[in-house]
Amino acid sequence: MWRWSIFEKCRAVRIETFLINLEGSDERLARATAQLAAAGLEFRRIAAFDGRRLKPEDLPLYDAMRAEKVFGRRLTGGEVGCFLSHLEGARQFLATGADYGLVVEDDLTVPASAGQVLDELLVALDGRLAKTPWWVANLGEPARRMFTTLGPVTGSHRLVQAHYFPVTTTALLWNRSGAEAFLRDARDIVMPVDHWLRRWVTAQGAGLALNPALFPASGAASEIDAAGPRKKTRLSLRYFVAKQRRLWTNKLKAWWHRYRY
Repeated sequence: MWRWSIFEKCRAVRIETFLINLEGSDERLARATAQLAAAGLEFRRIAAFDGRRLKPEDLPLYDAMRAEKVFGRRLTGGEVGCFLSHLEGARQFLATGADYGLVVEDDLTVPASAGQVLDELLVALDGRLAKTPWWVANLGEPARRMFTTLGPVTGSHRLVQAHYFPVTTTALLWNRSGAEAFLRDARDIVMPVDHWLRRWVTAQGAGLALNPALFPASGAASEIDAAGPRKKTRLSLRYFVAKQRRLWTNKLKAWWHRYRY
């Protein structure tokens, strides 16, 4: 899909949108389709990898032993499936000739103005409003701490350098370099994809965000959590120690990038 901005003559930015949706989640698909259509956004559906009823240890790329060591607990099949689905989103984007790939989950909310805001955001990115190389912009969760404002995109939205990359994967805008790096570096799955992206993007200083978020989550119940409770592993001492180590490592790297910016 080609988009022409009203702010630049004879200039186009090409973007493809991909919607991750589990087989059988027809209501979510219908709701997301209606919202995206109302905003003038075409998309391709990606059949999400459904790992909820599968043994996690049998799933591709998952390393249960390293997950316990790095994340503090083993993952559910749904969490591994979510990670694999986002890898497939990046893979399908790169298979197109698009400059940018927007990968969204089916629990997003889409304002009627989303198409226009996205147009203006792409023009700002194409005009190098971002001062340093970037890989991915979080459009589903705003940067709430340790960010640098780069400038306005619209009257209500600001583009920021997200030194501390927001957690959540409701809506991710990739450029080609970022999607290629994601597929290259995600060699094994040892934590949920949102936590992995925070660690990875924060370490590289390659994340952006839109404040406020353009495609916030709807708040619908997570279908990943339908795989079963994780309270026992999450409350273990191992998990607490791993969480604190991950938290402070991410924050220190974010502070360093903000200081150098």
